[in-house]
Amino acid sequence: MKLFNRIFGKPKISLHFNHGPFLEIESGSGHYDVLMYDGDELVHTSKIPEKHWTKANRKYFCNWKIEVRNSFGKKVLSHRMDLRNQIIRINLDSKSLGDTLAWVPQVHAFSKKHKNCRVYVSQFWPDLFDQKKYPELQFIQPETVVENCYATYNLGYYFENTSWHHPLDPRKQPLGKVAADILGIPYVESRPYLQIPTYHADLHKKTVCIATASTAECKLWNHHNGWQKIIDYLVKLNYEVLVVQKEPTLLKNVTDETGDKPIGKRIERILQCDFFIGLGSGLSWLAWALEKPVILISGFSEPWAEFESLCERVINQDVCHGCWNDPTVVFDRNDWYWCPRHKNTDRAFECSTSITEDMVRVSIQKLEKQFKSQPIQ
Repeated sequence: MKLFNRIFGKPKISLHFNHGPFLEIESGSGHYDVLMYDGDELVHTSKIPEKHWTKANRKYFCNWKIEVRNSFGKKVLSHRMDLRNQIIRINLDSKSLGDTLAWVPQVHAFSKKHKNCRVYVSQFWPDLFDQKKYPELQFIQPETVVENCYATYNLGYYFENTSWHHPLDPRKQPLGKVAADILGIPYVESRPYLQIPTYHADLHKKTVCIATASTAECKLWNHHNGWQKIIDYLVKLNYEVLVVQKEPTLLKNVTDETGDKPIGKRIERILQCDFFIGLGSGLSWLAWALEKPVILISGFSEPWAEFESLCERVINQDVCHGCWNDPTVVFDRNDWYWCPRHKNTDRAFECSTSITEDMVRVSIQKLEKQFKSQPIQ
């Protein structure tokens, strides 16, 4: 891949900001002192001869200023990073639907801050976003080559060398703010613009969509028979309950919409519902992005960890909870039964086993009251 290189005269110096500032003395004489500043803070120094390079460890957005002095102490280069009018690549280093939905609005805000820059967004959901509403962004597949990039940033959760990738510990931040911090912009909770399929909703039918599956035991609602009791309660309230996850289910009295279906089908079903009940996982984020009220059942994360607008959060804070946002532990994605504080004890996963169906019913009743109080259109 051909990267952008700002080529300076004598000595011949190349410079770019892909995954942090990178500087090479292509030709010259003697040794050169390289100083890299974030604003007024000196964060990296190096002494290198010609045909050698150096770079700073910080990979997140910084207000970089680069200086080079020759062996006589004379300044031969002073360059401030300026992203305006440049080609920028931002890699969403996660296949997660929730991460993608939370981070793209932050990328959009970044592109507006740095006017006239061309931002290429590498992500794993090519048919998800409405490209027409993102004229500043170009969505690409991860394997797509983009030449002449002036700067590149990766968005993700990095638990090794965390301070190289994040200005703040990501475990202490809401999911959307993780991206905002890396990109150096103020965090504002924002919804993305999605591709909306053509669909025909039955406006006379009360409908609730649910998603009960996730990628780890700690993310599930582990209260015994909790989902079935809530489904039966919703049916008594004359709701049709649609299960819209990919994973199969043994739940009764539901309309089964499981299976490997295009994301557009999930969007179509969620658009038809009155509200959504789910976990701290991707389909809850999708319902939120579609401006549907979400009842989010989660004990493994803190109440502020996901989204807050149009959200009824169900959590029991009287028991152990919030391990996902605990900076003293590291999530092990290879351990399905990850429970860092109480694994293999009778308190394992108490954060969700202690969330009762009555607690969820309270949130349903709140939404029911809101619906009844709304004027008839």
